[in-house]
Amino acid sequence: MPSRRPLAQSWILLSILSLAAACGSGDQSPMACRMDGPREGIAQRPSPFDSIMISTGSAVRAKLCFSRPFARGRAVMGGLVPFDTLWRTGANEPTIIHFSEPAEIAGFSVEPGEYSIYTVPSADEWRVVINASTDQWGLTQDAYGAEGNFFPNAYTDDVRAQELGRTPVEIEEVPVTDQLTAIFDRVDDSRYRLLIDWETTRIVVPLRLLGTQP
Repeated sequence: MPSRRPLAQSWILLSILSLAAACGSGDQSPMACRMDGPREGIAQRPSPFDSIMISTGSAVRAKLCFSRPFARGRAVMGGLVPFDTLWRTGANEPTIIHFSEPAEIAGFSVEPGEYSIYTVPSADEWRVVINASTDQWGLTQDAYGAEGNFFPNAYTDDVRAQELGRTPVEIEEVPVTDQLTAIFDRVDDSRYRLLIDWETTRIVVPLRLLGTQP
């Protein structure tokens, strides 16, 4: 039976930053979120930017940078987010996770650094894609804007060549969530689940942090 535990009631280690903090406020640290365009344009985006962190004391161990689109009455899974098509797992730039220590994500071993997270949804299985490329825009297929402007697929052959791999992940059913939401759900001192909810679908991505804690 799929879990229907609301995301807000999960046992979490969570820090949601303000837009100014998410934009980095000039922060050039390795954990700073990257966004394309001027700050005023970012603030006016229909899909707001956000970030969440795992920290021990003042040490940030992992940080997720992502945009949060709204459903606004639209069919999401299989509609706004097509089945069997690579998805940026959010909006705008691809969803990016930063690690300050060695880690495992979705079973893939990673060194400290940043990685983009894509997914391939289908009606009965989801696959997560971990990629070492993070500078690209999030589009995964050619698109046209409202004024007919053409925007090419940013998931080029060069980007795809940097994939660490693709693997199935657990999904759960949850109450209707209009705006995409993400948290880190703590399992123990080193293990977490990255939970991403939208519409009635929860994507569950396992994490394991491998650094030595003070």
